[in-house]
Amino acid sequence: MHLNPNGLGQVLVYPYYTVNNGYATFFTITNTTDQGKALKVRLLEGYNGRDVQDFNVYLSPNDYWVGAVVDSGNGGAAIFTNDNSCTVPKLPRTSATALALTTANFDGTGTQGADGGPTDVSRTREGHIEIIEMGTVANPSATLSAITHVQGVPTDCPSIVNAWGNGGQWTLDASKDIGPPSGGLFGNGVILNVDKGTVFSYGADAIAQFYARGDRGEHSGPQALTPNISSATSLTADVYTDDGPLSLTYARPVDAVSAVFMADKIQNEFWSLQSIGATSEWVITYPTKRFYVDPYWVTGAVLPPFDQKFVGNSSYSPIDTDFFDREEAIQGKIYFSVGSLGGDGLLMYETQVPIFRQPPAAQSFLLGSRLVAGSVGGIEFDNGWARFDLAPTVAPSHRLVATNGNVLLGQPVTGFWVNQLINGNADGKGVLANYTALYPHKLHVACQRADGTPCS
Repeated sequence: MHLNPNGLGQVLVYPYYTVNNGYATFFTITNTTDQGKALKVRLLEGYNGRDVQDFNVYLSPNDYWVGAVVDSGNGGAAIFTNDNSCTVPKLPRTSATALALTTANFDGTGTQGADGGPTDVSRTREGHIEIIEMGTVANPSATLSAITHVQGVPTDCPSIVNAWGNGGQWTLDASKDIGPPSGGLFGNGVILNVDKGTVFSYGADAIAQFYARGDRGEHSGPQALTPNISSATSLTADVYTDDGPLSLTYARPVDAVSAVFMADKIQNEFWSLQSIGATSEWVITYPTKRFYVDPYWVTGAVLPPFDQKFVGNSSYSPIDTDFFDREEAIQGKIYFSVGSLGGDGLLMYETQVPIFRQPPAAQSFLLGSRLVAGSVGGIEFDNGWARFDLAPTVAPSHRLVATNGNVLLGQPVTGFWVNQLINGNADGKGVLANYTALYPHKLHVACQRADGTPCS
């Protein structure tokens, strides 16, 4: 398997959704193939990656679907779609009637039980999204006929919903009309604030060959916790280092998935010049972290490349940091979060938002994140770039070992930098203008042999 730089795959990872600070998050799925698709959509909260909404989407050939995550009005988040493609369950069509995301999988009332983190509905307000292809729809079949659009509307979505009801065909045989996954999906995310006129958009990370060629996926009911991003059948990961591509094999599927996201350094820019109202925040998401730290998924000790089980709201990983201005001057090590594990700072959640030159606060200024890893302060320059080292000497567990002994350094990450500039007098006419941009992180990948020499 590999992260496809062309954006097409069998699995899509959307690094961030939020409904904080007046934002709503829209996400799309496009089926570029001439086959029908059965997909699992999974919204995961940011503390520990617990499921807050799972449902199935059935796309006809060349179909396109869009969903919206919005403020629920009661302190949490909710989802709706005005798209006609079939979903199970059938989702509401307006923001006013949106389906509230659930707390069941972390408040103790659901399958996963409580995890020690917050149990209130506000925990659903930000996190990330994963979409797993469960299989293709057989052609010809009654299922394909039901999900195929005629004059813009699928022929029979109720039959798809009923197929997962009591006595329905898929409760008796989930493989009926469902063949092996074939990929060809791409996705985009849009974080939009209508009132402020600000928008951040990104392309979803796409994992190709998540399933070994010819293998079947798992077609499951809408509330099932599988398939998920650990459900790969391919054990080999193609990764790309500065020294060239490598193919590494792992004993566990989730380690192969983590390998394609592994990086020893996260690098990106920050702008914070007050005269232009510049604000910078980073989003850092660990898409597989829960399968190493969450007691529901892991029995016994925490697993590398992570450090601590999720307890008491967080799971800490120490990192080192460097900050550079525009003229190559290094500011040194800035302690943006302090903990007992050492290092310059800590990344604490499955999804977190480090902020730059903002006063320490419970909520970030730009995205309104409540998963603030810490405020990067003490920097004397307004613009520059930063490097977060995910393989510091104080964290020897930040390693992922392949079956041949080769070691990828760091941790599995994805994410981006968002920034906003404010012009209070656009065109000299006193018009307020907001400018926003989003840039994916630049990741460095490092591999060592067991003897410490570079892999080749």
